[in-house]
Amino acid sequence: MIRPGILSTSERLELEACVSSHREDHGIARRANAILLLDDGESCVQIAKFLYLDDDTIRGWHNTYRKGGWDVLSVHA
Repeated sequence: MIRPGILSTSERLELEACVSSHREDHGIARRANAILLLDDGESCVQIAKFLYLDDDTIRGWHNTYRKGGWDVLSVHA
């Protein structure tokens, strides 16, 4: 299980800005949204259900984010 509160204030603000911007690449916004939902305490299974994905995808995004940050996650899905 991934603990809530994983993001720093600056990380959260960066991801919220991505989600709220009107990007042409909605996949980037979905990845940011998933990380924010994890930070809010939602489980990978719940987020996968919300986004119509499998929970391994959400776990993979989380792992990519933890290893490389937003710069890596935003270009590698």
